[in-house]
Amino acid sequence: MLLATGLVTAGAVAGLPSRALAAAAGVGGVGPVGLVSKSADLLDAFVVGNDGFVYTASWKPGDPAFSSFSRIGNLRVAPCSPVTPVSRRDGELDIFVAGLDGRVYWSRLRHAALGGTFWDQWRTVSNLVTTPHATITAVSRSLDKVDVFAVGIDGFVYTAAWQPSDGSDGFRGWWRVGDAQTTPGSQVSVVSRSADKMDVFMVGLDGKVLTAAWQPGWTEFHGWWQVAGGISATGAPVGAVCRTADRLDVFAIGTDGKVYTAAWQAGWASWQGWSPVGDLAVPKRACVTAVSRSENKIDVFTTGTDGRIWTAAWQPGWASYHGWWSVASGGTQPGTAIGAVSRSQDKLDVLVAGHDAKVYAAAWQPGWSEFHGWWAVGHHLTTGMTDPGVGSWTKTGVAFSSENTAWSEEAQGMATGGVAWYLVSNGEKTLRKRLNGSWVGSVSIPWGVAGGHVGAPGVYDGWVYVPVQGPHGVWKIRTDLTSPQWFPINNNGQDMLPWCAVNPLNGRLYTSLYPTPTSLMAFDRLTLQRRPEDDIALKPGPLHLDKVQGAVFTPNGRVILVRWSFNAVFCFSALTGHCFGAKEISGMSEFESVAVRDWTYGNGAKASVHILELDNDWPSGDDCYLHGFSVPQPGLL
Repeated sequence: MLLATGLVTAGAVAGLPSRALAAAAGVGGVGPVGLVSKSADLLDAFVVGNDGFVYTASWKPGDPAFSSFSRIGNLRVAPCSPVTPVSRRDGELDIFVAGLDGRVYWSRLRHAALGGTFWDQWRTVSNLVTTPHATITAVSRSLDKVDVFAVGIDGFVYTAAWQPSDGSDGFRGWWRVGDAQTTPGSQVSVVSRSADKMDVFMVGLDGKVLTAAWQPGWTEFHGWWQVAGGISATGAPVGAVCRTADRLDVFAIGTDGKVYTAAWQAGWASWQGWSPVGDLAVPKRACVTAVSRSENKIDVFTTGTDGRIWTAAWQPGWASYHGWWSVASGGTQPGTAIGAVSRSQDKLDVLVAGHDAKVYAAAWQPGWSEFHGWWAVGHHLTTGMTDPGVGSWTKTGVAFSSENTAWSEEAQGMATGGVAWYLVSNGEKTLRKRLNGSWVGSVSIPWGVAGGHVGAPGVYDGWVYVPVQGPHGVWKIRTDLTSPQWFPINNNGQDMLPWCAVNPLNGRLYTSLYPTPTSLMAFDRLTLQRRPEDDIALKPGPLHLDKVQGAVFTPNGRVILVRWSFNAVFCFSALTGHCFGAKEISGMSEFESVAVRDWTYGNGAKASVHILELDNDWPSGDDCYLHGFSVPQPGLL
């Protein structure tokens, strides 16, 4: 059984009624599809629905189509998250996904005593914390052994392992793999080129394509080494495949937007290659999925900048790859991972979420001049994100107010980590902490006292981040108001840093230009180094976006922004920058910040989104009010 190695393994079925991929726009993001062949000609697909739950569908010979999708347990994860399956022995399956809390979750297919199968309850794999939406990679290096890999929120690669002697209770680990770092939550690819050997691949912070390896007798992984001088975008995925014992081929997108490959085999002192595979234009963080459908044959799949699905191939005797060919004229969002698998010798099956965020399949086998498909899989399940319906958000109450106080003077923002609230005052130049209805502490913001303008803060992972303009930088402090730190930022003459917030999907700190932002600007939250490769380009919405003074990210992949003059709230996808909607809100003075937290007022009314209004009440002193808004489906916000 030959399986793909890459972000996902996937499959489809020949012989279904033909249907083209739908052309409607799943612009909020579409989810990757994971699929594995747990034994010859059996296929199991996995995907996250737009409700945040994990679903599965299956196919076996004789079935006219894939089964309907059924839900696996009650674990809710970030929209569009990858689900990684692995088969450690014939008929057995384990699956892995990152939860909203950043923990790695695991479920196993069980066989009932009277026949049939069922899925275990979701369990955490030890105590590693990564990002929601992180890619969890898994491999079976020999019978009944499973190794999993993930990039933690600190950017280091970690691994954990399971074998029968460990029992059914859990994995051993996590252990750190070397000292190289990459983007938190990004993909680490892994392949076993022969029994009990593992090779892992990633793109480091400097853009180098790196590899590390482990084999029996080594107490830890060796590496990281650069692969044949390969350079890609930081945090980009690397596709890897073993086409025969102890031979490896890797694929990644080069800095020119083309697919590149390199190869290694036993006896070679170093990797050979880094050479382009044709001239196809590909998004710089697209996934290249590689499959070996029989010995020494390789097929690769990716999406072009045009959103079409493309494939190329190589076999012995060819001087270079042939292709690129369009796979049945299919299309999806550019950069979407293509699932591919060989379920039996010389047969290829691919799965992908289309523009409408529903799952489709195509297939090829010897004798066919081209791929057949696309056929709907599961028919009704939709991946991606639901529209949070900004236009139907309604004001329900005021959670906090302060009038004519030192801290309400030029109040610039109010943020929360879910328990306490943190208020920034540009008049008083302080950060104040409020817990259970009382102020429990305050600290001066030194760079504000020195003359800088302080803006709307963000809270993430035990830290409060406060933006400062003039001098420009970010002042951060622990949520217990200890350990302050200052990070200067060169603004290059731009009017930036009116707000800052951390995106939990990738752990990056974001801000924007004040007057007319067209994108959200990414920074490493630990070093405040600029990370333009993680910028989020904002698509136009129903209202003009300017004078943004506050923003917040949600674990479910949304970013909410507020502007003033005229006051309005906007909601975008944190994956694609698509604008779900916007709403002007009249009758208030000046919007300063926005926060997300479930709140119940004394009268029973509920709110999930909270906007801080500053009432510039000259000359008696400013007032501030935290207005709460109800959301139709707050659990999916």
